[in-house]
Amino acid sequence: MTNRPHRTPDASSPFPSAFRRKPVAAFLIAGLAISSAPLHAADEKSNAELQGELNRANAEIQQLKRELEKSRGAPSAVPAAAPVAAVPAVAVPPTPEEAAEAVKPQSLDSVVIRSRRQLEKLHDVPVSVSVVSGSELAREQASDFEAITKRLGNITFNQNNTRGSSLSIRGLGRRGFTETQDPSVGIIVDGVPYGLSQLGNFDFYDIQSVEVARGPQGTLQGKGASAGALTITSKQPSFTPSSDLEITYGQRETVMLKGAIGGPIIDDLLAWRGSFIVDNQRGYYTVAEDSNKQLDTMYNRNRVSARTQFLLTPSPDFNAKLSVDIQPRAPQLQNGLTNFVDTPLYYANGTLVDPSGTGNRTRLNRSWFAGRSFDYNTFINSVTREGKVYQNETQGQIASSNGAVAELNYNLNDTHTLTSITGYRQYTFQARNDEGTPFDISKLGGGSVFYNQTTQEFRLTGKPNKLVDYQTGVFLMRTEDEVESRSGYGADAGAWFANNAQYGTLITSAGTNVGAGRSLATDSLNGLYKWGEQYIKTFSKAIYGQANIHLTDQLTVTAGLRIGTEARSTTQFNALNNFGYGTALNPVSVRIDGAGNTQSLGGFSSVAYTTANVANGTAGNLTGSNSAAQLAQANAVAQKYFGVATYAELSAAQKAQVAAAKAIRASQIATLVNNVRSDYKDQLHSAVLSPKYKINDDITAYASWQYGEKSGSALVVNGIPTTVKPEKTNAYELGVKTFLLNKTLTLNADVFLMDIKDYQQTVVAVDDFATQDNIKNGIANPTAYASVQGNVNKVQVSGVEVDATYNGIPFTTFRLAASYNDARYKDFKNAGKPSELAYLSNPFIDRSGTRLGEAPFWQANLSGEYRRPVFGDKVFHASFTTAYIGKANTDELISDYAWVPDHATTDLAIGLGHVRGNYDVTFIAKNAFNDTAHEQGWASYTPYPYPRWYGIVFSGKL
Repeated sequence: MTNRPHRTPDASSPFPSAFRRKPVAAFLIAGLAISSAPLHAADEKSNAELQGELNRANAEIQQLKRELEKSRGAPSAVPAAAPVAAVPAVAVPPTPEEAAEAVKPQSLDSVVIRSRRQLEKLHDVPVSVSVVSGSELAREQASDFEAITKRLGNITFNQNNTRGSSLSIRGLGRRGFTETQDPSVGIIVDGVPYGLSQLGNFDFYDIQSVEVARGPQGTLQGKGASAGALTITSKQPSFTPSSDLEITYGQRETVMLKGAIGGPIIDDLLAWRGSFIVDNQRGYYTVAEDSNKQLDTMYNRNRVSARTQFLLTPSPDFNAKLSVDIQPRAPQLQNGLTNFVDTPLYYANGTLVDPSGTGNRTRLNRSWFAGRSFDYNTFINSVTREGKVYQNETQGQIASSNGAVAELNYNLNDTHTLTSITGYRQYTFQARNDEGTPFDISKLGGGSVFYNQTTQEFRLTGKPNKLVDYQTGVFLMRTEDEVESRSGYGADAGAWFANNAQYGTLITSAGTNVGAGRSLATDSLNGLYKWGEQYIKTFSKAIYGQANIHLTDQLTVTAGLRIGTEARSTTQFNALNNFGYGTALNPVSVRIDGAGNTQSLGGFSSVAYTTANVANGTAGNLTGSNSAAQLAQANAVAQKYFGVATYAELSAAQKAQVAAAKAIRASQIATLVNNVRSDYKDQLHSAVLSPKYKINDDITAYASWQYGEKSGSALVVNGIPTTVKPEKTNAYELGVKTFLLNKTLTLNADVFLMDIKDYQQTVVAVDDFATQDNIKNGIANPTAYASVQGNVNKVQVSGVEVDATYNGIPFTTFRLAASYNDARYKDFKNAGKPSELAYLSNPFIDRSGTRLGEAPFWQANLSGEYRRPVFGDKVFHASFTTAYIGKANTDELISDYAWVPDHATTDLAIGLGHVRGNYDVTFIAKNAFNDTAHEQGWASYTPYPYPRWYGIVFSGKL
């Protein structure tokens, strides 16, 4: 067993030992020492020679230390060796070896996979994997999902706000605003799986590497995932001192500050690393009517995050790491970036698109909104015409994310290591939304999410002999999620939500009763506030194992199995928190569950508002079932709006006005749900079988079968509990990993086929609640339908993937990740209708054979970097990353108006720095050619939120 090396304090060090145990103090003293150092090394030639030899010796020592830390099972990322500060006053020229290392390209043959059982070279992993290093991400400031996925293969970021964004692999995984559904693409950050994709919708910083594994996952570690997994690994604490700082200034008032500092606290026993990011910038699009001046641009950045890690190594056989990170609550404005378009007047069959008058054109052309400096012509295309959105109630989305991870590694003997990873994560999200006008319509609307998860994982890694190595483990995960929804209404809401007939009765055709009609329209919704909550709980348990069986030196078979259980529940509750000004216009009662139970709202009973009832003069007439209190309520309405003592004195036209106001109010109250609960329990399985054959040192071929099951879910639809079936995926893959052209070209390729049964997405289903209401109200053809989370019978995806790197040109590296992807519905007969087909009588449309949304045929990410020594100790560098995305549909309903043409975005960087990284200045341009491709939109579309941006980055070591 190797003894733990002991570092003897350097007598020549200018730092007292007490300060060497205090990194911050050491950092300050080092700054003072450097600032007082001589400017020329020529006078200290002997010291310079000694320093050069010391640097090289120190590099060898640090390499041995990294190997030792790996043998302990410690976090694998140890930064490159830095010179020991034995003679800090001497400016030492870089050695030839250092200069060569500074421009040495990294090829895929040297890339290791950190999400595996142990560090494995990419060439040896028998699955489809893409990897990008933290340095590659940093060179063009790729720090979030939108930028990171453009540097990996066959993975897509589905843009939305912090809550609604998601990831897709091979076209699979898009999800909407639902917390009851697991992500298809797993996200693992520093060993901890995330239960929701939105936990990762923040800035990532101080990154060691990012990997994407395609196909079902779960037999090696953590939580299972049916489409693939994205693994992000942060730089880890090390006993090598380091301190880095980066400052960025750029367009739209951008100021970004990133830093990391670390090293030993107690030599060879306790090390630390602290890192942070401060990211502030204005968005490109402005908000025309927002009184909150801090949030007057869309997709602004207001992010602060920090992480502190500690590494404890008390013995060669045991180490522990603790990591704590925090991103405090901060407002950003993402909801509402909508460009409204001029919706067609007629469907393809010649019928009116908006016969009832609830579309934007009809609403904004009403007399109610006339003369208020905003009309339909201002409303449509405001983003493309002026770069503005018109809102008066959006207060942004306030999100936060905090967490902690404790990792323990114990070498049981020379062949087995036991690892424990305990994780806790908390996430909050709060949104205040607007309908997209400056009018007093929506107030305090939006939603909130309060989520926390606790995970515990135990892993046993073993290599008992040359024939077998394996990893097995136990995984536990508990989540709790409170999802709130809010709907508030202002003084203009009644006129906005009224249909043509109701608005005509209240205003247009009211004659002398128009004053009462305006008051009724105002009070129908003004001040009404509806609040709802879903309480979602999950508990996941699993055991897993995967082994490599080395049958010969060339042939290895990998086999793995996972068995898990899921217990989930969703409880839903809706209530009216404030009746507002129209309490007297409440319905008598509303239903609160699927059993027909009702909740009284205290309104009086009267004949419903329909065009037929208005025509025959019965709309608004009192029925014979009113109590004395209800009759008093009706009389109060007559007195308030018409100045008569009793309701019986009202004319038929006045009663119709009351009925119209009551109908507007009832449509927005809709249903209330009283603690209805849905439960789901199941056993889930994952498996892998993958033979790998090493043809020679440069070519390895493999085949794989991967099987995965994504948990079903429990949900409540209009007061009725229901469940979604689990998603089951069989994935087949043939691949080859090669080194060519004297290892200057690394080429990895695979072909794949995935069959998915019961694919989870939005479907159209019978709405039992609404159907029962329609039957009760005597409506002809009472069957009602709703878009709900459900299952598609069968989906199939096939394609080709290529990952390559080439460094055969001096000082230059090229990388390519490209894919052809054909994702189609094979059996989907109950798909919802897109807006332009709403006129069809059949509630369903058969999408069998149609491509999935957000699943382009072609994707390609090409990057290149040129690094060359100049001026002795300097390095000139330039790089680019171009992400090409083929034509794709952004609508889950596959609207013909939602196709985005093929397009590409390019990020550029050019700079000059020191070969040792002591300083660097880089100019960066993101989306340099200003690609803003978007769909046409039936009623609206969301513009690409990140037009061209450029800035300058100053970085260095402290």
